[in-house]
Amino acid sequence: MSILSRHFSSSDLEEIKQAVGTAETKTSAEIVPFFAESSHHYREWAWMGSFLGGGVFGMAFYLTQTLTNYFWGSEGLYAILSVWSGAILGLLLTYFSPSLRLAMVPKATKRYFVDLKSKEAFLDEEVFRTKSRTGILIYISFREHYVRVLPDKTIAKVVPQSEWIEAVRLIVEGMKSQKKKEGIVSSILFCGDLLKRYNINLEKDDKNEISNEIRDGGIVL
Repeated sequence: MSILSRHFSSSDLEEIKQAVGTAETKTSAEIVPFFAESSHHYREWAWMGSFLGGGVFGMAFYLTQTLTNYFWGSEGLYAILSVWSGAILGLLLTYFSPSLRLAMVPKATKRYFVDLKSKEAFLDEEVFRTKSRTGILIYISFREHYVRVLPDKTIAKVVPQSEWIEAVRLIVEGMKSQKKKEGIVSSILFCGDLLKRYNINLEKDDKNEISNEIRDGGIVL
């Protein structure tokens, strides 16, 4: 099952495609929506779960002995076993529980991978290959709750970065309210109006240089 089919129905995907087409009737820009389940698998953070699990079990062993004044004999062996048990359990829990693993990742790390993957997507989808360099990528990283709007250089020269805040907000609000498709459609239509307002006008010989479908960004945690 593809990432898109896990989050959108076929009618949702068609509405998003139509929204791109509608927005592009107002501007020479090419709008490319891109939806990723996540921007990284973060599996290396399972080792942090292992570290924390070992620490918790080791501390629990120490407190049990201290508070109960009960010594089991071979304390060193039992201490080592408790730490290793906690470490293995912590590793397994965080490796097989994506939500738990993701909760451990700092926001700065998530932002780093979202920024990295959004730039990779811009290149992979060849958003830069429009005649007038008027492509724009709308990158959505679902599990991290981040959205990036990457305009090509012609658009970036005339549209201030602050103008894209509303495009991001519409998608984020849609995600929060369980209306992913509606948020994406609203954001795409907003981008079309915004680009027209900044005179990225439809050219007489304008052609649809990039397909209108939302892209499947993959990466399952």
